[in-house]
Amino acid sequence: MEPSRSDLVTLDRALLALRRFLSAPRVLDDDGHQVELSTLLVLDELPAEGQTVRDVATRLGVAHSTASRFVSRAERAGMTARAASPSDGRQTLVVPTSAGLELAARAVAFRLDRLAGIVDDWAPGDVRALADGLARFARADGAR
Repeated sequence: MEPSRSDLVTLDRALLALRRFLSAPRVLDDDGHQVELSTLLVLDELPAEGQTVRDVATRLGVAHSTASRFVSRAERAGMTARAASPSDGRQTLVVPTSAGLELAARAVAFRLDRLAGIVDDWAPGDVRALADGLARFARADGAR
């Protein structure tokens, strides 16, 4: 069943309005320390065992050279380090440092608190429906 044009227009307007929510400054303040947004992007979902720069690029949907710059910034900030891959000595992995893991946890807590504040007067079923719908939307968009 095809969605109505009216519903698509409503969805389009809502997504455009969300730009304010999703946009962030390039540099964020973390308790008096400046953190580049690219560092948070690298840390987001970076497994403790690490991943290659190529994997980071794929996950972020950016060119390898861009991911390499992001990883270098995160490394200079002390949030990531490079380590030899235990399975392939020719590969170098990007691994989060303890400071990086702590920063990532603070970022997640901040985002969840922000979301909770927005939907605090919503019925739990409505929050669940939105979460399920947006997850489905993101999966469908990622499959393209």
